[in-house]
Amino acid sequence: MNDYNKYFFDPEGDLNDLSEEERQTIKQQSMLNTYKLIVNNYDFDIFPNRLFWLLTDYDALTVFDILIDYFADLEREEYEKCAELKNIKEKLIKNRSVRTAKKGKFTYTITSDDEKDLK
Repeated sequence: MNDYNKYFFDPEGDLNDLSEEERQTIKQQSMLNTYKLIVNNYDFDIFPNRLFWLLTDYDALTVFDILIDYFADLEREEYEKCAELKNIKEKLIKNRSVRTAKKGKFTYTITSDDEKDLK
């Protein structure tokens, strides 16, 4: 099993006061809640309660790899979730590359002739 501990922020060490079973439950809830948040387009309204566990210390693309590794683990084998995460990640990468390619494409440089027309 991968070491997912680095993705759980616990500055006060509160998780150390819990049993191993309780810590594992929180980690599982964090993975599942982060997955739910991503597939629901980061809509926090999907959580009925104000308190919920999420992963921390990741960037926008790394979280997909963490979750895919977690759900693909032999203990879980939730490949449907992996496929859905992979598709969302690919769309995100594609959209980023399209935005990067278009960046600056629609800007207009004012020439000296245009400046005269504006006066």
